[in-house]
Amino acid sequence: MSKRCYLQCVLDQTRKIFVPDNETIILGRNPLTALQDPHLSRKHLECTTSTNHLVVKTIGKCYSGCNGYALMLNETYYLKNNDVLELRLGYHKFKVVFESVEEENGEPRGKKTKYPIFNMDKPKKNQSSESVNGKWENIEDNELLVFTSANCSPQSTIAGFDMDGTLIKTKSGAVFPKHRDDWEIIFNVVPKMLKELYENDYKIVIFTNQSGVGKNSDKIREFKQKIESVIQTLSIPIQVYVSLGKGMYRKPVTGMWSMLCNLKNGSKEVKLEDSFYVGDAAGREKDWMPKRKKDHSNADRLFALNIGLKFYTPEEYFLKTSQNQFKMPLFDPRQLKSTHYPNYSCDKQDIILMVGSQGSGKSHFCRTKLLPTGYIHINRDKLKSWEKCVLMLEECITKQKNAVIDNTNPDKASRKKYIAVAKKYNIQCRCFVMSTSFEHCRHNNKFRALTDKTHEPIGDMLLYSYRKNFEPPELSEGFSEIVEIPFIPKFDSREHNDLYNMFLLES
Repeated sequence: MSKRCYLQCVLDQTRKIFVPDNETIILGRNPLTALQDPHLSRKHLECTTSTNHLVVKTIGKCYSGCNGYALMLNETYYLKNNDVLELRLGYHKFKVVFESVEEENGEPRGKKTKYPIFNMDKPKKNQSSESVNGKWENIEDNELLVFTSANCSPQSTIAGFDMDGTLIKTKSGAVFPKHRDDWEIIFNVVPKMLKELYENDYKIVIFTNQSGVGKNSDKIREFKQKIESVIQTLSIPIQVYVSLGKGMYRKPVTGMWSMLCNLKNGSKEVKLEDSFYVGDAAGREKDWMPKRKKDHSNADRLFALNIGLKFYTPEEYFLKTSQNQFKMPLFDPRQLKSTHYPNYSCDKQDIILMVGSQGSGKSHFCRTKLLPTGYIHINRDKLKSWEKCVLMLEECITKQKNAVIDNTNPDKASRKKYIAVAKKYNIQCRCFVMSTSFEHCRHNNKFRALTDKTHEPIGDMLLYSYRKNFEPPELSEGFSEIVEIPFIPKFDSREHNDLYNMFLLES
């Protein structure tokens, strides 16, 4: 009986990773898998063969999976023929294949966990499909759709375009199309200029955000038909990237561009200096042209800026108008200045009350700076009520322990109950208020949503609510000291550092 074992990509059955007998291979963000997912470590999984099983040891930082179950760090699992290994939980699925080995029933050996599981639908059939004009590919369970026209060749120069408001507009005049045929070419010169680009060896590529289409199969089918109709009208080979989610593939984050450069452009290396991008989401203010509304976002401009591409609005590129004024985000991650924490040491029993919104970095500061020095962590998210937080604070004081109350504490009323406990026992209470700006907090929350799938996503509404209810802390409330704490980011990898320094928000 043959012991030959390989991993077959679920989305592309021509891709196989062989696991030689008596050898250990390393799967992750490396040339063996050709994956560029920043969530994956370069050394994420160790794989060896043993009799009729693939032995997998998890060594990366984010969860891997098998058949819908999370695999725990530094645990060893035995996978059998036809099990589906997920390099990242819910993503990058590979079927375990032992040639000439009969299929066995049962679950994978190893621990089943209660950790959150993301996008764990069974792999769908027909992950790629042929159309009249080219081929559709489904990436990561409809997070991204890629359409490649017949005869669309890899090129080193890319002419990138947004679609709605850039190449086409609604025929009805409505802001959003009423149906799949509610579109027309935005300017008469568009087909001619795109054809000239194609004849000059540019690869024409469309990058479009379409979270409104979402994961609805009927909407996806109609949108695919719309894309094919647009390409048929333009009459040139085009590659199209459609972001259906709100993660790494959504502009201004550069996941679609990375997919193009790393996996969908053959062996051609893209020359940024000779490529460009055109989009209508450019941050232009109201009346940038007479009676024109302001742009709905600046996602296209920031997308080009994150990549390093020359950027044009549709009017600048197709109609040769002069550049219009535009508005950049209030927070620029590229302009972060290096800073340091103030002296916050204390030589007597101490109660610290943190003040800061979600994403301000207060929990990170507590975890990395206060808890290692012996402070007891008091947090309402864990204890579920402020009453339990107060009881825990009293217990810490009676045991002569230092404590930090790590809640948002935006107003005087929320802070008063903890100050009262400190006064009751005649213990000093200091206030540590995070100096992180509102827009910086939004950036931090988006970064965390992109890089930490185990953390509950935080919507902007919570941040707006905090800002509305915020009352700056004052010594008159009963604090012995008020200390401003800056946010100082720290990263686990170069990839996370690079991502953090990009514009992540659309406006």
